[in-house]
Amino acid sequence: MKKITEFLDLIRSDYKAHLIIGLISGFPMVLFFGNIGGLIAIIIYALKEVVYDKLLNRGNMELLDWIYSSIPVLFYLIIHNK
Repeated sequence: MKKITEFLDLIRSDYKAHLIIGLISGFPMVLFFGNIGGLIAIIIYALKEVVYDKLLNRGNMELLDWIYSSIPVLFYLIIHNK
């Protein structure tokens, strides 16, 4: 258990926040809209990074932010299509 907590401490809090947002917003999208909902969620996460962070200069555009937000949606899609 100690190794798990040490591993989780190594992950930046920003990435943890993106992971939680992906969990919270991705589940209803896949549940109610299926594959299209998952795709829409992943596109919205990418648009947030490009528009909000890069074009409006309100944050740091990072590929890993998008990846951490999209991971839960990809897991939901795998489960949904099994």
